[in-house]
Formats: sequence, structure tokens, C-alpha cells
Amino acid sequence: MKKMSFAEFGGPDVLRLVDAEEPHAGPGRIRIAVRAAGVNPVDWRIREGQFLEAHPIELPAGVGLDAAGVVDEVGEGVEGIEVGDRVFGEGADTYAEFAVLSAWARMPEGLTFEEAAGYPSVVETALRVIREVGVEPGQTLLVSGASGGWDRRCCRSPASAASR
Repeated sequence: MKKMSFAEFGGPDVLRLVDAEEPHAGPGRIRIAVRAAGVNPVDWRIREGQFLEAHPIELPAGVGLDAAGVVDEVGEGVEGIEVGDRVFGEGADTYAEFAVLSAWARMPEGLTFEEAAGYPSVVETALRVIREVGVEPGQTLLVSGASGGWDRRCCRSPASAASR
């Protein structure tokens, strides 16, 4: 199988398409034939080595957390999902031909693999925030500025822009 990998920290130029062993679904996991992978700011931050203190990484490492595809293996203890189901979710090393997911949902009709691959991390984050602030049914939550991560290399933070 082919997957994207990096053997040193850095920019996109450190990414390589490599041959790799196929992963397999362990207990409570599923494996998918990846049709599309989500690209998130956390992916390049991991690749650049920005989270090493909190999450050490052994190199070489794979890339990607989000993906959509077709289930081709179901691990022990998994119920309600079968080989052939179209799903999207979170896992590890999703920029690959096959990926193991630890969290997933069945894809609704009409949703493309490309669209579905963009949802897992952002939806999980939104649901976590809603639970943390205790939003109840019928209440309205205003989220301002949730268009994506701030990149210190290309932009100024609002505080630094205001201090000029």
C-alpha cells in the first residue's frame, strides 16, 4: 500500500509517498479503503514538529487524522457497521490507501467522499465546545471567528494588529 510519510520535521517538501504495511482493524476499530482524506491545520503542525512536548512523534511518521471511504475490515466488538459501508471519521495516517478509524459515522446519501472527509475533526471540535459550555436544546450559541486556525507565519494576531 502507499501512504504519505515524513522522516524529518519541516514544510510540505518533507512529505514522501512511500510503500507501507497495510494497517488492520483492531478491537473497536474499522479499516477503510480511503477515498478522500481531510486536510487540517493540525496535520501540518504535527509535520512541522509543533506539538512534540505534548505529543512526541516517532519518525518516520504518517500524516492525516480525517478520512472518508469504504469499510473493508471490522474489528472485534464493533457493531452496526459492515464491510462495504460508506463512512467518514477520525483515525491515524489517513493520507493512505487504507486507514484505521477509531471514530466514525455512516455517510448520509448525497454526501461525497470529499465533502465527508472534511467533517470529522471540525464536527468533533464543535460538539465538544457545545458540551463544554452547556448549550441546551432551544438555546442559541454564537461562534465568532470559527473559520479556521490562525497561522503565526502569515498573519498577525488581532492583539498585535491592534497594538500598531
